[in-house]
Amino acid sequence: MPSRLELTKNVLFFKSKVLFNDILIREILNLATDNKEDKTKFIIDKFRTKEKTQTNIDYTLSIKVFSTVRPVYFLDDDSYEDRIYAYIILIEIDDYLVLLSKSCATYLQFVKESFQLINVSELSKLVGKNADFQKISLRNMTVSEKAIRNRSFEASDLEGSFSSHSAGRSVPSYFKVREQGQTKSISASGRFVESSPRQSVESIVEWAHSQIQLIKNAKENEFLQIFARKVLLNDVLSSCNPAALLIDVSAIEERIEDGIISLKYERKRKEKINGKTKRVKKVIDVPNGISEKLFFQLGAVYEIDSNLDIISLEESTKINRNKKTLSIYSKLLRNFKIEENGKLESLVNYINKNGLFCLTFDNPRYMYCMDNCFEDVSGMSEIDSILAMLYPQNNIKQVASEKGQFSTVQEDFTADSMFNFVEMIHSNNDYIFCDDLGDEWADHLTIDLKEFSINFIHSKYSNDETNSASKLQDVVGQGIKNLGNMHFSSQQILNKYSTTFADSYKSGKGANGKGKGVQTKISRIRKDAGSLEQDIDLILKNPKLHRKCILSCNFISKSKIEKELKKLQKGQKVGGHITQWLWILSSFSHAAKDAGAFPMIYCAA
Repeated sequence: MPSRLELTKNVLFFKSKVLFNDILIREILNLATDNKEDKTKFIIDKFRTKEKTQTNIDYTLSIKVFSTVRPVYFLDDDSYEDRIYAYIILIEIDDYLVLLSKSCATYLQFVKESFQLINVSELSKLVGKNADFQKISLRNMTVSEKAIRNRSFEASDLEGSFSSHSAGRSVPSYFKVREQGQTKSISASGRFVESSPRQSVESIVEWAHSQIQLIKNAKENEFLQIFARKVLLNDVLSSCNPAALLIDVSAIEERIEDGIISLKYERKRKEKINGKTKRVKKVIDVPNGISEKLFFQLGAVYEIDSNLDIISLEESTKINRNKKTLSIYSKLLRNFKIEENGKLESLVNYINKNGLFCLTFDNPRYMYCMDNCFEDVSGMSEIDSILAMLYPQNNIKQVASEKGQFSTVQEDFTADSMFNFVEMIHSNNDYIFCDDLGDEWADHLTIDLKEFSINFIHSKYSNDETNSASKLQDVVGQGIKNLGNMHFSSQQILNKYSTTFADSYKSGKGANGKGKGVQTKISRIRKDAGSLEQDIDLILKNPKLHRKCILSCNFISKSKIEKELKKLQKGQKVGGHITQWLWILSSFSHAAKDAGAFPMIYCAA
């Protein structure tokens, strides 16, 4: 019967530290086939049969092929079902388990807890020195809500064109290579795929055996050594503690939009059945408004205390330390369910099973994501470059508001506002424009013809210095979001000059910060050298042109940040919020540099 199978080279590799046994293998098969159609028999059913290939490779084979049904989601009629055929194949070779499956129920979490998944760095041994890296996806080691979290690069051969800047704090989540006419891909889930015609089980065994020999004996691919390095979770936990949690909400939303999964809610209420009151469970769809609020809340960054409880949610939500992994526990989410392949599981379990969350530690060199712990190989030397982008400004502590108060007759921003403060700093620039509100590129945009610089300035005010990362996240998010606009064309800036900048400034709120905005006489063209069309054409063509992305924040003190970050360089522990600050500042620095801009922050001394 197994001779009927024609399979692709699409596998997961696991390593076992103990001998395989009937109990473990049977449990995997039972979990995987939990969605088998009722009252049907297995089409192929083999359990741990001893086999040998024609080249004398010994292996143990288990196969389950079965039918399963799932709802027809595009019909509002439960009487219709989709019938599909699923399989799971387990191949035991020495102390390795090779796993192939399609359309099975949830079972991988149990396998990951029972065996060691062969990770990306080890799987890279399956890629030869002469392979061409054609695509790579990277997960940035960041918890900033506004920072770019994932990036993808494609080229005929990335190794010759990829900039290694910031690679040390990026985790490869997927890559595709071409080697000797074949395409291979490896994902963070440990899945290894090699293009080929469909093959028999014995051919798959021969191929898998050759891959295992490479895993055992070959060296990790040199190109991948520039990225963040995997480290043992227990080693990290022995020296530092989790500090902040971020859930990868976008991945869940994308799978819902693609129809792969759906979000449900399990409602429990009392009903009378045959005269008796019973608690009845009913699973319902989640309205769009509720799901939007849920994912908005899940997308926030949450701090973790020393007991691994989520701060402000200590009674209901915490981080669990398991044998090999970390996971999220939350009473608040227990009634939200994910439906996939006709089976329901809790939202929290789905997040844990798929590794859809990240944790930072009080030592910012480490990050836990995709069920593994990684170390930033760029090292603590990055702290010096982060401190170098902080520019203390005299009198910034005298700033009393972001934009000031407004009246219908005023022609300048209030003297003690951050907007006026920025304009004073850049008073020697040739052009100063206020682009706040509407389709804004920045709060202020300035052009300095003498220094050949174009400056985007984003302002944020707080009434005191704060340890909270939220205000910093907001202004960093604004800066990162508009990095692409810094490379504007002559026509784009001239269009703004003749439309947006031609108007006077209207505040977003009233004079007291509430109600409707006030139409002032503040010209959005704060300074004009008089020949923008000619000047912008010349500066954009000048090879000396450089761009600056500037954040102006009165609530940041360079001396205080430097004091805490120097502790990190010495290996001393700091608060979780300091770790968050480092990651957020680092994200801003790398994002700006990747976009070809100089990152700068105006701050207090």
